Amino acid sequence: MKRPAAGTVPPDVGGNHRKQSPPRSRQRGRWPWVWLAVGTALLPFANLQTLIPLTAWLAPVFLLRFTRSQRLLVGFPVLVLAMSGALLVGLRGGFFPVVDGPGYYLFVAALGLGGALPFAVDRVLAPRLAGIPRTLVFPAAVTTIEFLGTIGNPFGTAGSTAYSQYAGLPLLQLVSVTGIWGLTFLVSWFAPVVNEVWERGWSGSGVMSPVGLFTAVTVAALLFGGARLAFSAPGAETVRVAALAPDRQLSELAYSAPDIRAAPPAERAAVRDEHFTPVLDELFRRSALEATAGAKIVAWSEAAARTLEEDQSDVVTRAADLAREHGVYLQVSMIVQLAASGSADGGPVNENHAVLLDPGGAVVWDYLKSKPVPGDGHDPGPGIIPTAETPYGRLATIICQDDFFPDLVRQAGAARVDILLLPSSDWDSITAWHAQQTPFRAIENGTAVVRPTRQGISLATDSQGRLLGHKADYFVAVGQTLVASVPTEGTSTWYAVGGDTFAWASAAGTLVLAAAAFRPGRHRGDH
Repeated sequence: MKRPAAGTVPPDVGGNHRKQSPPRSRQRGRWPWVWLAVGTALLPFANLQTLIPLTAWLAPVFLLRFTRSQRLLVGFPVLVLAMSGALLVGLRGGFFPVVDGPGYYLFVAALGLGGALPFAVDRVLAPRLAGIPRTLVFPAAVTTIEFLGTIGNPFGTAGSTAYSQYAGLPLLQLVSVTGIWGLTFLVSWFAPVVNEVWERGWSGSGVMSPVGLFTAVTVAALLFGGARLAFSAPGAETVRVAALAPDRQLSELAYSAPDIRAAPPAERAAVRDEHFTPVLDELFRRSALEATAGAKIVAWSEAAARTLEEDQSDVVTRAADLAREHGVYLQVSMIVQLAASGSADGGPVNENHAVLLDPGGAVVWDYLKSKPVPGDGHDPGPGIIPTAETPYGRLATIICQDDFFPDLVRQAGAARVDILLLPSSDWDSITAWHAQQTPFRAIENGTAVVRPTRQGISLATDSQGRLLGHKADYFVAVGQTLVASVPTEGTSTWYAVGGDTFAWASAAGTLVLAAAAFRPGRHRGDH
């Protein structure tokens, strides 16, 4: 029998033309708005504070169902509003205090716009494609927009879809090959595949190919991760590492000190003795105790101590004496308050340092935070991650928000670092969310990570993301020392070599899909 031409209605078995129902992606009525409500309700649980990993897979299913049922000029602005509203819920409670006032709502609206863009791309391109290419538009667009959105972004990859999957360790191993971008793609791919079945039914033309491919890729990713965890576990010796956060009450005292940038020397000295010295004394006392107990590496949290510019060398000298006396590697982290001359022109008011001393008391590195949070008052460092060969493997360090930037941290993977020190400082509402990103940097670069954290969760993982130590009681407990046995040998990864190749491939794939959708003579895929 001759196949009917594209766009015609085939006859039924009796020779009569049967009425063909429109594709469900074009149907109107109340149901698309129900799916919008369901997807929007799931969004606050798909990222940020109240994270339920499964919702990151499910929310786009319903939102995509909505946008595919609406004209672009209706669906897109409605989705921007819905996403912005969901973000206001997710960012509640001072989650993001660095932006306030009217600028806060503009910031949220910009995030909502960025989150809705992949749905707009899908709405334009997917109806003009069929089969597997039709399902690839949305994940390619999500990955591309997330990736391009990190360029020049002071918050890097914060909020990426991939981070929603922190709890699934076998699936997380995918980032050792593709970085977070492969995981973002996989999670986002689920929505158009489900919608393909939803629109056309299991017996619909071209449905089984995308379903089969998605299933095969997901199973392969899980098998790869499971095999990597089972057969490539770190087998090296371990080293005792102590991660110290400052005493909460003393730290609050230090950061409640008055602004003394323009004060005379006597007043500066008085503030130092009352507010800063007690914190330092307590940290050095505990560092000595941990060294005596057998720790070979002792690391302080970000901003553990606060000191004056004129006292910085004295703090380093004191740290060198302790490292030499106890034969340990000691990393001290401090906020250095600059004198008035350093900030009179509106420039930086402080510096954020992590200084490593070796067992001989020599300074191994003095690292300045590369990616400061806007408003923190210090300029970025040069963005070069220092490394050092030690009897306990190759060490390196970054500071806190530096870990939002995978390409920066990849320097550690390229240098075959074994243990990455990650001193951090958070605030109550972001503690869990920020800590959940630590395993991603470990797996991407094949390095164990030790994260001592002020006002947050201190933890340690091995190079495959397994939790070696976890301390989440900063706001309720007195003692803030985490001790962990950390492998002294990391693992090699594809991501450390290939970097963000997958992200760039997704961008190229989006362009290819767009060209295919609009090539001359192309019929709409759902006609």
